[in-house]
Amino acid sequence: MTSLRVFLLMGSLFLFASSWFAVAAGAQMMPVPIHEFPQPLQLCGERVPLERQDVWEMMDQAFVLSVYNQEQVILWLKRANRYFPYLEKRLRERKMPDDIKYLAVVESSLRTYAVSSAKATGPWQFMEKTAKRYGLRVDGSIDERLNFEKSTEAALTYLEDLHRQFGNWGLAMAAYNCGEDRVAKSIEMQQAASYYDVDLPQETERYIFRMLSAKVILTNPERYGYRTSTIRVYPVVETDRIEIHSHREVHVKTIARACGTNYKTIREMNPEIRNEYLPPGRYSLKVPKGTAKDFRENFEKYLSQETPRNGSRKKM
Repeated sequence: MTSLRVFLLMGSLFLFASSWFAVAAGAQMMPVPIHEFPQPLQLCGERVPLERQDVWEMMDQAFVLSVYNQEQVILWLKRANRYFPYLEKRLRERKMPDDIKYLAVVESSLRTYAVSSAKATGPWQFMEKTAKRYGLRVDGSIDERLNFEKSTEAALTYLEDLHRQFGNWGLAMAAYNCGEDRVAKSIEMQQAASYYDVDLPQETERYIFRMLSAKVILTNPERYGYRTSTIRVYPVVETDRIEIHSHREVHVKTIARACGTNYKTIREMNPEIRNEYLPPGRYSLKVPKGTAKDFRENFEKYLSQETPRNGSRKKM
């Protein structure tokens, strides 16, 4: 009886091992899908000279690194559903190329709180000096680089200025990446007139090709195996807008109480607020949809219950 049990056990183990090796061998034989980008290509209406081997290779490398980065592409698709409608609307209204929306994808993957090693911040990756030059408030209390709408307006204005300076979108976007002075000096020294001809920092030379890759993939994700019907995308966040004009500091939780929501919700809807208090002044803030009326009715009551910090009162 014992020998029979051992025999049956050994037989089961043999069958299991055989099945496992068969599955493993089959998995090893599965071919890797090879994706190719379509040709010809344009970015912002400007032709990409893919007949040049160096240009084709730069595009091929950027595309391969993007299309097989599945986690990144899926998050692009999820976030694009939330942010692209606003970007597309503003680009139409400003009569700018729709492809500029892919610059935000390359800069931050459409992440609100993105911060680079050089301290470029927000979805458009503004350095503090440039942000202030284009009207964004950046101080200890407020960082409007994190405000999607305001930073978008600043970025589009900056890109318009760069386009006027350099005469084409390729060089304008290169200058957005590494600075207009760097691009202008490189063009003058090298006597180059095209993004594809000028020698620039490696990151900047890859920049346009990363934008092109994002455009190719997000325009037709199904072609590259991303089944959009199975991806649960992030919806547009519906909000109301409130106006605050206060002669004293206001705790964010007071705004939240007046709206019938919580502190975290107000901070997430208004990521430009850096601390728990708003300094005295005027502010336009987002609040959950349908709560603006509650805020107007309740704010003064809750503000009167708030104990000011020492020295917080200030005449306007």
